[in-house]
Amino acid sequence: MAIAAPAAENVAHRDVSIVRLHGEACFYCGSVRRPLRPAGSVTVPKPDGGGTKAWPVVTCGCYQPAGR
Repeated sequence: MAIAAPAAENVAHRDVSIVRLHGEACFYCGSVRRPLRPAGSVTVPKPDGGGTKAWPVVTCGCYQPAGR
């Protein structure tokens, strides 16, 4: 699974786990046991090839983008 930085202009690979896209697990490591907080959004191609969809994502704090 490819992982993109949390920004709406970034496109993640379409095989991203649905629990990560639904905010039920950390987008970066998949943790469901740690507290989760908003981490921006990613854009994923729609399965039918008809454009993209932006999804809000969460993180447990395992990933800190540069400059933060």
